[in-house]
Amino acid sequence: MKKSLYVLILCTIALALTGMVLAGCGSTTTTSASGGETTTTAGAGGGDIIIGAVYGTTGKYAGGEAGIGNGAKMAIEEVNAAGGVNGQKLVFMAEDSGSEQAGAVNAYNRLAAKNPLVIIDTALSSFALAQMADIAKAEIPTYPMGENPAVTQQGNPWVLRFSTPDNVTPLAAVQFALDDLKKTKVAILRVNNEFGQTWEQLITEELKKRNLEPVAVEVFGADDKDMTAQLNKIKSAGADVMIVTADPTTHAVIIKQRKQFGMSNIEYVGSNTAVMPQTLELLTGGEAEGIYALTSAVPPEDPDPKVQEWNAKYKEKYGIDADYIAADAYDSVMITVDAVKAVGTDRAKIRDFILNEVKGVKGMGNVWNFSPNGDGGTQVSITQVKDGKAPVIKTIAADVR
Repeated sequence: MKKSLYVLILCTIALALTGMVLAGCGSTTTTSASGGETTTTAGAGGGDIIIGAVYGTTGKYAGGEAGIGNGAKMAIEEVNAAGGVNGQKLVFMAEDSGSEQAGAVNAYNRLAAKNPLVIIDTALSSFALAQMADIAKAEIPTYPMGENPAVTQQGNPWVLRFSTPDNVTPLAAVQFALDDLKKTKVAILRVNNEFGQTWEQLITEELKKRNLEPVAVEVFGADDKDMTAQLNKIKSAGADVMIVTADPTTHAVIIKQRKQFGMSNIEYVGSNTAVMPQTLELLTGGEAEGIYALTSAVPPEDPDPKVQEWNAKYKEKYGIDADYIAADAYDSVMITVDAVKAVGTDRAKIRDFILNEVKGVKGMGNVWNFSPNGDGGTQVSITQVKDGKAPVIKTIAADVR
């Protein structure tokens, strides 16, 4: 009897330890072939093809990165409804970065261990840069959504950027402010991270080419909720245009306070997140009326009937218009499917197909034209908010390679 009790105690301890280990592994969100979601700690089995994704489903960037999962899942559901690819179904598997750099690295490694065919990666360039060694080690085609030029300048052969790089966008912002808006007193208002630093550097360099310099450069923290000091300095400097980089929530704060402080005469040229649906939903009473933003795409305002139809389906499914991130994620899955149809599931062959064969492909979110260094997006759309919407007023097709 003592022996039986001893064995029972050992089994109980073992079960408890097993539960602790599994709880510490983190959960994975998986979408099945039929589109339903479950939470599991294991990879998909059978002959399914796993499409992985790393992004923030919790934390401060969760809203801004939601389109990664939404767009990818829409594509996967469409492919599966049509019978899959080469007789195989697609399965979506996501790992939460927690909106933190270390979390993004850990999430990437958790996901890589589950053997996905490709990984759609975070829109935060600093997070992607922190993952570089792990991406190289995993040898999985990885699709960062971030725009910092450095992401594709690391010599990493497994990085394929599904967005327009910031070699293009800040320069287009300066050109638009000076040539189209006819302004000369440029202020820079930017977030204090690598993204903001890159914009400041490129804007300043472009102004210098025209014998100009910023009249003000103001910086704010990612969690700051009051821009009074920065906006007052910009106003005092006599700026006639401000170029602003921020996340959706902070853009909304700046736009509100700009109007409150009587600064509507200073033109607002924002980064892509300024006109995301998540941003515009935080604004009321015409607060955003007249502002400009540069983005790769605005699906609700795209005149292409195919994009309009796709956006209507997206809005019906998720209750919000698609943003450029959702469109880019959708395109990344569809281009991967094209690659699998052409060359099978060998990862190196998929990478080479995208680099060599995806040229001038019009998607839902961009015109894809991959270069040898892994940059894919080539489109910049300039939008202006009118009556709560952000129609495109000018499109620039640029190739910085």
